[in-house]
Amino acid sequence: MTNSSFSAESLQELRNLVGYEDWLLESVYKLAEGELFPEWPDEVIYELGAAASVVTGHGGAHILLGDWRPGFLEAGAPLVFTASFKLLDMLFEWVLERNGWQANFRFSRKLQQLDVPGLHYPAILSSRPWLIERLKGLYRETEPLRGTIIHSRHFESTNGTLRVARSKRGVVGEIVELDASDLRSLAQLSFSVLRFLQGDWVLSDHRDKVLRWQLDRLVKLHKLIPLGQQEPRHTRVRWYTDNPRIQAVDLDRIRRDLEAQNPGQDITFDLRVVVLQGQIAVEAYLILHERLPQLATIEDNSLFRCDLPA
Repeated sequence: MTNSSFSAESLQELRNLVGYEDWLLESVYKLAEGELFPEWPDEVIYELGAAASVVTGHGGAHILLGDWRPGFLEAGAPLVFTASFKLLDMLFEWVLERNGWQANFRFSRKLQQLDVPGLHYPAILSSRPWLIERLKGLYRETEPLRGTIIHSRHFESTNGTLRVARSKRGVVGEIVELDASDLRSLAQLSFSVLRFLQGDWVLSDHRDKVLRWQLDRLVKLHKLIPLGQQEPRHTRVRWYTDNPRIQAVDLDRIRRDLEAQNPGQDITFDLRVVVLQGQIAVEAYLILHERLPQLATIEDNSLFRCDLPA
């Protein structure tokens, strides 16, 4: 079994399997890529010769008269939970089938199969064992809670908060409380993993950290050791200079400033360098976060040339 089993055709099969739940979560939470990972203008500005940076604020808002989402989320927490679980269920069932196992409706059987050594996963998962283990933990621990919602009445949903307990063979377990932010994290995590897996979204370093942070927020569900991920934040820095060598930008200073301005957050940034002649901007370059470690060795500035900012 190789990663050739996870072909474009098989990924399309997965897309078809999760169509309804995928649509539901995307609709109620507006889980579009642009909503979750927006492209903000330059937020941190270093003027030429200035002693300190200037932080600018940007925001966005959508006002939809008659929007049905808030009302749905207040009453529909059980449906959000079961739809998120279904995405995990379909993902793992698809993986098992790619490994030669026949589809089985029994969750207990699928959980046993997932623990068989040597199971193959798509590269985006196999390269992140921490993600596989915590997705399996979520699947294992949420299955009985999903069973309560579907088959029993040992749950309640109030103002967007879901309280649910395991209830098998007449034994009711400890109540798990999931507030609106917990449910959103679960939905966003399940939805995003599929988007990355299917190649619809690119899994960058920042987005990788977002997955880790969401998993840490869901420790109460997967019950595994936290990854210790601080809340990720991505921004864009603009640096004005009269030096045409973009390699001379003081990255250490920028990092120190951003850490001081964003305590308790894991901050990453893209860098826009604007080259001045006198008071006139003549060139601009944009270096994305992933390329910044190689900034000092860049030989061809033109690879990063961009439009001059307004």
